[in-house]
Amino acid sequence: MTIQSNSTLFPALFISHGSPMMAIEESATKTFLSNLSNTLPTPKAIVVFSAHFDVDDDVVVTSGDNPATIHDYYGFPEALYALNYSAPGSPKLAQKVVGLLSEGGIKSRLDANRGWDHGVWIPMKLIFSKANIPIVQISINSQLGPEAHYRLGQCLRVLREQDVLIVGSGGISHNLRELFTKRPDPDRAKKVNLFTEWVCKNLQMGNIKNLLNYVDDAPYSLFNHPTPEHLLPLFCILGSCTDSEFIKRIHQSVESEVLALDAYLSD
Repeated sequence: MTIQSNSTLFPALFISHGSPMMAIEESATKTFLSNLSNTLPTPKAIVVFSAHFDVDDDVVVTSGDNPATIHDYYGFPEALYALNYSAPGSPKLAQKVVGLLSEGGIKSRLDANRGWDHGVWIPMKLIFSKANIPIVQISINSQLGPEAHYRLGQCLRVLREQDVLIVGSGGISHNLRELFTKRPDPDRAKKVNLFTEWVCKNLQMGNIKNLLNYVDDAPYSLFNHPTPEHLLPLFCILGSCTDSEFIKRIHQSVESEVLALDAYLSD
């Protein structure tokens, strides 16, 4: 069954993209992403905010006709470096994005040479394997807080009236230091669970104020996100949603006790 969107708005989506190994190794999250297009309406275009396009300056919008696949990771199997994703870009949509951000008082610029990082092309390759839907990527800025990213989403909400899928690609928890430590926190699974369930509860209840203040309000917020870049795309998605929309969790999994890979969809 296809997930029905709001009467006028295309769904908005947040996904946790996990390790690049997801592209070549089987996992619950890979299976979920590989089947996701079967339950979504087909978008005319996709706009993606990724944790790995973090720019401490004006917002950058990819505007190339055929953005390159960036292999922005190190020390992985050669098979990962051989993968590419050939979906087209959309200079026209990129220009529209810049215009909408300008109307919202947000400075941005086009970049026709920037390719897509793995937070974009790996999940998009799994979800839309035919690579036939145009994609535009928009930078985040981890020097700014949740509210700035919420405003980014608000500026682009109108795109959802034009059958554009807005995607946030990050992670509901992301503590790589804890993942690779030789002295793991004995309570780390509990800390991840308490945080992710707090996020889920507040998303489903529409408690935007609480979510925007997650650093102070959420349990173990800095343990789950020592740096904010993997959660900031979630606020872009929240900003693109209306007050009447329900945000539902459509996938839940945890890898190695500390990488929560939840996904959420507006409804």
